[in-house]
Amino acid sequence: MTLYSGSDQPSRPAEHTGHGKDEVALETSLPCENLAVMRQEVRGLLRGFHEEFVQDVELVCNELVANACDHAEEPRRLRMCRQGHGENDELVIEVHDASADRVPTIGGSTAGRNRGNGLRMVQALSSDWGVRRKGAMKVVWARLPIPSDRAPRKRLTA
Repeated sequence: MTLYSGSDQPSRPAEHTGHGKDEVALETSLPCENLAVMRQEVRGLLRGFHEEFVQDVELVCNELVANACDHAEEPRRLRMCRQGHGENDELVIEVHDASADRVPTIGGSTAGRNRGNGLRMVQALSSDWGVRRKGAMKVVWARLPIPSDRAPRKRLTA
């Protein structure tokens, strides 16, 4: 189930679906000048989920959004939605931008020599991630399994 179908919809303010604490949907333009605002929105929408999962989602969102803010053109927007049915649900995180020709690479950054590890973290925390193009737009996405009480949590390890 996709709570927002299609990625052609205009940006909306962040919103909670209101159908229960485990249903989450977010679509918002990106505040590149202050990523803490985005992290607060994400944390608020995930209230009631496992704390470790919330931290993982915040980190993945932060890295994907920072990449778009550093390397891509506007419009940029973040979209999160829940997909699946029951115990195999995943949270899908998408960052849309207008730089279809600039594809992110693991371990590389034009923003400085101490940068470029964000996608390694995204890869470690996600069940899958990738990039797709849609016309002049690019979408960098990641899927994180939503933990049930019985499921072990995937953690970033050194």
